[in-house]
Amino acid sequence: MAPEPSFSASASPIPMDPLTATTKVAKAIMSAPTGNGKLVATILSAYDLPDDEVPESVTMSYTEGNGRGGYNEISTGPPAAKHRDHANSVANQLVLSAPLSALFESTVKFTLTYANSAKNLTSTCTIHRTLRVNDTQWLILNLEPETASHGSRAPARSSASKISGHGSSGSLGDQPPTLRLKLRLEGPYRPEVAAVINLMNGWFGAVDVVTDTTVGTATGLAKDLPKNFPAAKYLLVPAVPLATVAVAALPILGGALIICIPFFLPVVLIVLAVAAVLGAVGSGVYFSTRDGRTRVQHIAEPSYQTFLMTKTGQRIIYDVGPRPSPQALAEAVLPTDMIGKLVVSLLVDLVGSASYLIPIAGEGFDLAWAPISMVLVGALYDGVMPSLKYVALMEELLPFTDWIPSATAGWVKEFGPGFFDEAKRKVGDAKRAGRREREALQTLIE
Repeated sequence: MAPEPSFSASASPIPMDPLTATTKVAKAIMSAPTGNGKLVATILSAYDLPDDEVPESVTMSYTEGNGRGGYNEISTGPPAAKHRDHANSVANQLVLSAPLSALFESTVKFTLTYANSAKNLTSTCTIHRTLRVNDTQWLILNLEPETASHGSRAPARSSASKISGHGSSGSLGDQPPTLRLKLRLEGPYRPEVAAVINLMNGWFGAVDVVTDTTVGTATGLAKDLPKNFPAAKYLLVPAVPLATVAVAALPILGGALIICIPFFLPVVLIVLAVAAVLGAVGSGVYFSTRDGRTRVQHIAEPSYQTFLMTKTGQRIIYDVGPRPSPQALAEAVLPTDMIGKLVVSLLVDLVGSASYLIPIAGEGFDLAWAPISMVLVGALYDGVMPSLKYVALMEELLPFTDWIPSATAGWVKEFGPGFFDEAKRKVGDAKRAGRREREALQTLIE
């Protein structure tokens, strides 16, 4: 049995500037619940009821996707009937607690109960079609007699402004009875995602402490050193000539490096590798500071929210069911348009054939690239050529076959017929236009 439901009050929103709002969103994401999932329904009002009798209560229960459920049924007081009422009081809030994977795939049933049960009105909605985890929706549900309700009805969505700005116009017989409510689904991250978030929070906290101490010390030295040691400015006297000599010597060093590059190539590669590692470490440290996190957040937040609203994103971040396969993850991030697929296909084939740069050791690279290539080709062209991903796998595993452009072949299979048909049509149009021009010219000559 699922845990007993609990009631909680919701706070009214407070206007805030965009930066504060973004920060609060990030904090809310980082502090998502880690126990069971929680479905919170705030009953707003019931409109266009059949008669003047006020329902005794509103009942909410859920049925799991496998047909189990109907348990964990809870009730609230009577809704505000036939008029607008947006009071979010505890008495009008229902909370169901259960495993998030069960709630996400469940069908929720709302029932307006009367003293005479024959007059009960019900409506249902499927959660995964209506909500995302940690998402809120304002809904208008059509109600029907309980004895006549079969299956689930798709809810009509509405915004808060629409609910508050429109009344029930016309006679009661003209409109079907509706229930207006605010629905929110809350739930935990997957264990590995929660572990990564906790690790990142600990790292960010340590970086903030070190940054505050270092910046404070450096700022103090920068302010106090000129005051306490006035002679420090004379250090610029030897520094200027040295800098001038260094700038003048750069072209000479560059020319010598070009001439001797075959001898210095290993050293250059080592220096570039060390510079790349230091740059990556420095960038990681900077983007771990408050300023760096703010910059990343402003850039990455829209993409993250868009990804989080997809089915694959929900399954990756939250514990809503089986984890997505690598191919499903690739499908969520790879482009679907003609140009985007062409660019990705060319890059996949380019990386696959790059092993020819190192004739013997490159074949070892193919062993690591082969499964990645299979996943990418499958995500791109499974709907067109389901067997192409196995061709890509064998192409990378077998020696001396990396030149085969398997990913680009999938692009030709998907877009080639339409592309060539369009070209043929344009050629035909050009021929017809030329024929008409010749006929018109001959008519003028005659």
